Amino acid sequence: MERRDFLKYMAASALASGCGRYLPGENVLEIANLQPPAAQVPINQLMWRAIERFRETHPEVHVEPASGGGGGYQELMIRVMEGHPPDIMSFATAETGLTYAYVEQGHVLDITEHLQRPSWDTPGKTWLETLDPLYRGPLTYKGRFYAIPQNVISLQVYCNAELYQRAGADLNPQTWDQFIDNCERLKRAGIVPITQDGIHWYTSWWFDHLAQRILGADKVRQAFRDPQRRTPWTEPGFLQAARMIEQMLDGEYFAEGFAGLNHIESELLFWQRRAATVFVGSWFTSGRTAVIGKDFPLYAFRFPAVQGGRGNPHDLIGTVNTQSIPALARQPERAAEFLRLVNSRWFQEQMVQQAQMISPLTGMPLPGIQQGLDQILAETKQFYSFSFGLEGAHPFLYRQYWNEWNQFMVARELSATQLVENLENIFTRYYGHFAA
Repeated sequence: MERRDFLKYMAASALASGCGRYLPGENVLEIANLQPPAAQVPINQLMWRAIERFRETHPEVHVEPASGGGGGYQELMIRVMEGHPPDIMSFATAETGLTYAYVEQGHVLDITEHLQRPSWDTPGKTWLETLDPLYRGPLTYKGRFYAIPQNVISLQVYCNAELYQRAGADLNPQTWDQFIDNCERLKRAGIVPITQDGIHWYTSWWFDHLAQRILGADKVRQAFRDPQRRTPWTEPGFLQAARMIEQMLDGEYFAEGFAGLNHIESELLFWQRRAATVFVGSWFTSGRTAVIGKDFPLYAFRFPAVQGGRGNPHDLIGTVNTQSIPALARQPERAAEFLRLVNSRWFQEQMVQQAQMISPLTGMPLPGIQQGLDQILAETKQFYSFSFGLEGAHPFLYRQYWNEWNQFMVARELSATQLVENLENIFTRYYGHFAA
């Protein structure tokens, strides 16, 4: 048989049997996002140690990385739709907690009652009571729990303390004016003030944060999520936020050519000490030990307040990496028991130390490399999901929002006024059709 005919035969066989169709054995617990044991990623190595511990009390269970008939999240979702999902997987996106549509369609198991069970290794506490209340929002839908938190992602500004000190910049700028003064000092010292990824959605975080500092969380939430448009994007505070970012662009505070950088290239400028500041999530240090080096002067500070703004400067934006149990999982009880182990202090302490991730449990230490983060989290009053969960609730609208923003900040094809007017037209039109 020629190679061309063989490939046709294999493709036809795959289609005939159903894309991604894979049925594990009776005692197999399938976990998505689990790589083979040979993968040296710290969190993956920890997961396999947890599996060994789990099998001490469940020796009959064999744990496998979830197969999608070729791998990848799309294949896993096909399995969900076909009715034979893995036992543990995430129904979240990169920027939000739960993707609500999956819950509404009945694909995700309600685990509210499971969380009332005793915690794995915190005496006198239920599983739920060990979870920091600050991070429970991204786990719920209409007051019910559909996910557990593995680790927390928070957004803060990271800087190279050595470069800041050389330029006479403030390591803890409290206001936007002080932050801009830092940028000027760094620029005068011949140091690139900020490195920035221009390809991913990271660019929109500047706008989200400034708007929230100026207008307050409730107003920004309404702009993103309110079909009644009680707070339109044309509200003056949004225009002010966009113009403040225009001033940053005009001041040339971002690395030259940032529009063409992906997140890896942008990070590398920072780790190579060629740029002094980066605005990114706390995953920034996870798995980066070899790149960072032992003596890197990393320091984190909170996104600054805007003088005269109505927002609480101690609000924090971020998300939680979650794991859920599909409604049609073959091993729901065993899956819940394994997730209870993931939320144990035993697992979480190792995750902090070895994977440099932030734990969602109360009273846990922080990764040692994250200097300054302890003060940020200690002062945090509210923890809000990226874009107030817009991506999870209305993914198509979120993509339109992000595209419009990039035309403004990255391509620079729109003025600040055009941006807010276009956004309001897009959101009004979308919510009008959505309601109809």
